[in-house]
Amino acid sequence: MNLIFSAFAVLDGHREGANANLGRAAYDRGIVVALASARAQNPDCAAALVTNAPVPEPYAAQLAAAGVEVLLCPFDAFRFPPDTPWALAFYKLCALRWVLDHTGYERYLLLDADTYTQRPFADLWREADEAVLLYQVEHPASQPMAAAISRNYDRLAPAGAPHCLTHFGGELVAGSAARLRAFAARCAAVYDEMQAAGLTPQEGDEAILDIAAYRSLQAGAPVRAANAYIGRFWLGARFYFVSTGYCLTPLCILHLPGQAKARQLVLLYRYYARRGHFPPDATVWRWCGLPAARPPLLRTLWVRLRAKLALKRIK
Repeated sequence: MNLIFSAFAVLDGHREGANANLGRAAYDRGIVVALASARAQNPDCAAALVTNAPVPEPYAAQLAAAGVEVLLCPFDAFRFPPDTPWALAFYKLCALRWVLDHTGYERYLLLDADTYTQRPFADLWREADEAVLLYQVEHPASQPMAAAISRNYDRLAPAGAPHCLTHFGGELVAGSAARLRAFAARCAAVYDEMQAAGLTPQEGDEAILDIAAYRSLQAGAPVRAANAYIGRFWLGARFYFVSTGYCLTPLCILHLPGQAKARQLVLLYRYYARRGHFPPDATVWRWCGLPAARPPLLRTLWVRLRAKLALKRIK
């Protein structure tokens, strides 16, 4: 059997993200949406929340009703100072190692708490047997966060610097138990090296994941982009970055970070809490303001007409 899980830690004074903390309720709502939707689409898989603190009501009852187990795991590894950006996000690495050591599933999928699953994971599990799967962020090497992660590695491995690491996100980590054990061991080794070097990454768990992925590939251990299964959808008014893969691929998982925690995920949670199931796909896509998966009619006709006129002139 396969395990789908999310990780969430509570520690006073520790930062949740790069900016101000959102408060526990925002994450509890997202956890219910993430794990209940994943379980609904994959009823043959186990689902769990890995956490270091009891889950408050009504969220605990909602998780139980969805068939989601709560596993208590101490935050005793991958710790950085509490004022580090994304200090709590490093708990995901702690939880990954813990489930590998304390459970016996064939494959594992770690999902962020701001995701929504709309399709089964059958193909994802097939690929997970052959490689560790991570979401490859659409960032060029010079993008500030990607460049910072590469500079982190330069400090740990100055020989051959400057390095250029692929930017993988932390919203999804999947693989077989054997592959993930090897990958988690590399993550632990990177953390130990950072501690020895006095390096505190400002990029969250992705800084460790990306270096572990880079070293895995160097060692011949496959790491693949999971972009066929998950996409980031930034739905803010000032930063709107989406694609039509939500329905044309279609993606299994919609990652809804940033302002979506206080908007779209709130609507999804309220709908589920009242009805016990999630709305139709078309409703979810409408709430997210996703673009239509077709070109605009008038503009397309105009371009076709201009192309025909251009061809006549070329001849």
